[in-house]
Amino acid sequence: MENILEKAAKIKEKIDKYNYYYYVKNESLVSDIEYDKLMKELEEIERKNPEIKDELSPTKHVGSGLSDTKFQKIAHKKPMLSLSNTYNIKDVEDFHQRIKKIIEKEKETDGKDSIEYALELKLDGVSISVHYKNGRLVKGVTRGDGAVGEDVTENILEIKSIPKYLKENIDIEVRGEIVLPLSEFKKLNQVRYDSGEDLFANPRNAASGTLRQLDSKVVSERNLDCYFYFLADCDKLGIDKHSESVEFLENVGLKTTGVCDVCSSIEELEERIKYWENSRGKLDYETDGLVIKVNRVDLWEELGSTTKSPRWAISYKFPAKQVTTTLMNITWQVGRTGKVTPVAELEEVEVSGSKVKRASLHNFDEIVRKDVRIGDRVFIEKAAEIIPQVVKVVKEARTGNEKEIIPPTVCPECGSELGKEEGLIDLKCPNEKCPAKVRGQIEYFVSRDAMNINGLGKKIVEKFIEIGRIRDVSDIYDLHLYRDELKSLEKMGEKSVENLLKSIEESKKRDYPKTLYALGITHVGKFLASLLAKESKSIDRLAQMSIEELLEIDGVGKKVAESVCKAFKNNEFIEIVEKLKTHGVNFKITATEDVSETLNDNFKGKTFLATGKLENFTRDGIKEYIESMGGENISGVSKKLDYLIAGEKAGSKLKKAEELKTVKILTEEEFLEMAKIGEK
Repeated sequence: MENILEKAAKIKEKIDKYNYYYYVKNESLVSDIEYDKLMKELEEIERKNPEIKDELSPTKHVGSGLSDTKFQKIAHKKPMLSLSNTYNIKDVEDFHQRIKKIIEKEKETDGKDSIEYALELKLDGVSISVHYKNGRLVKGVTRGDGAVGEDVTENILEIKSIPKYLKENIDIEVRGEIVLPLSEFKKLNQVRYDSGEDLFANPRNAASGTLRQLDSKVVSERNLDCYFYFLADCDKLGIDKHSESVEFLENVGLKTTGVCDVCSSIEELEERIKYWENSRGKLDYETDGLVIKVNRVDLWEELGSTTKSPRWAISYKFPAKQVTTTLMNITWQVGRTGKVTPVAELEEVEVSGSKVKRASLHNFDEIVRKDVRIGDRVFIEKAAEIIPQVVKVVKEARTGNEKEIIPPTVCPECGSELGKEEGLIDLKCPNEKCPAKVRGQIEYFVSRDAMNINGLGKKIVEKFIEIGRIRDVSDIYDLHLYRDELKSLEKMGEKSVENLLKSIEESKKRDYPKTLYALGITHVGKFLASLLAKESKSIDRLAQMSIEELLEIDGVGKKVAESVCKAFKNNEFIEIVEKLKTHGVNFKITATEDVSETLNDNFKGKTFLATGKLENFTRDGIKEYIESMGGENISGVSKKLDYLIAGEKAGSKLKKAEELKTVKILTEEEFLEMAKIGEK
């Protein structure tokens, strides 16, 4: 018994600590899934050992968000309960079976379940109860511990999406979620980064921290948003179903997510869950799951509640986008440009549905700024659902055994002394023959978007660099001299070798834009390679162009012009180009050659509009890029518009697109990622 008591006490201590940081200090020390695992473990211990359960247990109440002095405490007329969480469809099915068992009068008819469910988005923000008297906003109270919240009326008056007056003069209490839109979150963190402040780990923490500001002007400046999802005592207004209460909220002027899917079977629920798992990335706010409620309000009382959660509702959580794990070590990777990047080696963890053991730390300055140490507990997430990265350190979890990270002074691949380019923060290897740089350059050169050489795998490249057969990309075209050595490699039979050599030979005929892109000139991606090829007509002419001539090309900025000129002043780069020309690689545009970009499935048949200041494109430049990828440019925001690319200081067009809700709004980075992912 003593061991069980000790174990339960330790779990309670952890949960209480996590609750305090989450609700009071607006900081997350663990991910939601880890917190829920702890809670379920404690619930199971208390179930098997009811004698150790007490009224102060965290399983009996909602985590408290009550501060000591900031805001006046207000008791809720009806408790603001939390929801039981589930992470798989099996638990949803079990929930359905429990509902059926409790409501014995509900029978299955015509092969369908007679119980109806309302499915809504679960926003990851701050819960709020708002009271209207005679149609006028009189009070706003946070959830707090579920029974008592804090009066934040003055602050919510600064949130534009919470109306001060309703369309009807009625007395109601409504509940919603205050969120910080993702677009605003990025702007806020950029401002904090520029001013040297700590970044918010996620929009939820930022929203909570903002709402608890003593200066309401800060709330106004940060552009919080609010979506309402619940009408208290709706049955007193003659409303029988939750879905109808959501319509009522909209009719009186309150903003909802517009999502309240009514499902009459488990199959329908599963279908909508899968849909929202795939579609949530299109939203401008964080949603960490879905809420499933019994739709008939009259059944809620019969189903009842625990001290903490209603039995008539459950939340289905999506795979975690942010999790905590331990940083075991740091390795240093050398890329094709010589940039040395720190990589976090992690204790394996699941993020967004996949196993992750490594994450990016970008550069050493990032390590210093975030104060990352070996042995730290860290939050990681997938940037744009693709690249794992370290978000922040859980400093409160430190034991004192963590080790400071020391940057390397020599290249981990070739031993050359590392340095930094003037004005830049990245460590770089200066050795042009560094094996890691050569490997990276070859991988880039043979990639699908460049020379598209099939069959030249990583092991072949590493082996041939090791034995001196490949020193730079031009040596690829001498591999036919080493047929027997190629055949001796693992998984490289005669047919594989012949296919590889055939692909190498065919690559000599690639269009000039592709061969120019394949050279990997800094800042010259697919679009700029196509643009420079079109204007120069040949690499010989491009080599002669001055910075001034390059700047006259619409879409070419100072960085690109300087980078191109610098490349053609590098003797080793010129030597590689000359060797490629000797091998017969094409570096010219013929009179009939089409230099447009390869069409992109994400662009074909879609309409685009760019607004605001863009970093990588001029206005005409992005239009040309869109058309080259198969998209269509239109001049205004309407229902015909598929995508709005919103740059810095995007104005009325962005606002109109947000109001339409049918337009997908992209940042410039998301637009470029979309172009990259959808390429053929």
